[in-house]
Amino acid sequence: MTALSRISAASAALGAVLAWGSCVLPGPIAAAREPDTACAVATRAPAGPQPSAQYSEYRARLHSFATGAGVKVAVIDTGVAAHPQLHVSPGADFVTPEEPDPLRDCDLHGTVVAGVIAGKELGMAPDAEIYSIRQTSSHYRAPAAESSEAERAGSGTLASLAAAIEDAVNADAKVINVSVVSCVPQDAAARVDRAGVDAALRRAEEAGAVVVAASGNATAGGCEKDDVVFPAEAETVLAVGALATPHELAEYSIAAPLSAEGSVPLALEPGGGWATGKGDATFQGTSFAAPLVSGTLALLVQRYPGDSPAQLRQRIIDSAEPGHGVVDPLTAVTYRPPSDSRKDRSIAVAPAAASKDTSWPQVRLLLGALGLLILVAVFSAQPLRPPRGLR
Repeated sequence: MTALSRISAASAALGAVLAWGSCVLPGPIAAAREPDTACAVATRAPAGPQPSAQYSEYRARLHSFATGAGVKVAVIDTGVAAHPQLHVSPGADFVTPEEPDPLRDCDLHGTVVAGVIAGKELGMAPDAEIYSIRQTSSHYRAPAAESSEAERAGSGTLASLAAAIEDAVNADAKVINVSVVSCVPQDAAARVDRAGVDAALRRAEEAGAVVVAASGNATAGGCEKDDVVFPAEAETVLAVGALATPHELAEYSIAAPLSAEGSVPLALEPGGGWATGKGDATFQGTSFAAPLVSGTLALLVQRYPGDSPAQLRQRIIDSAEPGHGVVDPLTAVTYRPPSDSRKDRSIAVAPAAASKDTSWPQVRLLLGALGLLILVAVFSAQPLRPPRGLR
């Protein structure tokens, strides 16, 4: 796709098209609109998590400092299903606003993201509340008379992204995860109308919320390596790329200041069970690296409730490994800036070399307690393919 055709497609939707316990929940919304195409079908896992001793020890240490209790994390995505592993509440629905159903995830994406953040057994912040905002879906089409071509295809827009961020702020979410990005060629980025998103991000900052976004996947039909990615490029947004090895960015990942494991071998399935993927693809991409950082931030918000968004971002950045900015949750939660003279420190910060040796297996264990390592094609590019799609 040429730069001109790509920006033309993006401009159709305000300058850019977006692609990509117990539950205390309300019941399903009556008469919710059915999708226009059949929902994605998960490849179900034969069993749930079977934690190793190393996984259990790491998780116990991590959650001795914070669990995300009292922290609301907004997930702006394809919807998050009610699942026994999640404490989830419904937010706005920009896919079918006339018959809202934000707790339906037809794309098998938002629920996976939420599980990385706050799943009770595998999530970074198991006591955090997920606030589901359904902002895009490839399985619904708006009426032709009411929408642009991009919107009819089920894509969100920069306008609906801005509205979703506003909804998250109104709900008092302190962490906002956006695994939904808009990729635009550099020579066209200046022509994108981003005023609404910029205003929403400013409001989030003023309200004390930290925004995390996927950096984007450079794949066929998706982003390109040198694209400008919204909202990841914004100054107040923590952009997250995906790792292939402990110290190497995945080939498909657009570079970002931070990175994290982008594979989810064992994920939450919208029907209430566990899944290893969808069809022949596993859950892999920057979409699934971003929520690891969002979950870590939920822990930091609980542990340091007086910190501003800028201070929380700095904790993540300063505690990340040099190079690709690899985030390890335990290192981030126990990190203290050199100028921090508070006396309540309860654990010493590990030297950088030790962190390099241990962070990768620790994080991989958190995301895949079954020890599954499935190396196949990038998944997150597959479910949604509007122009400049979900990543």
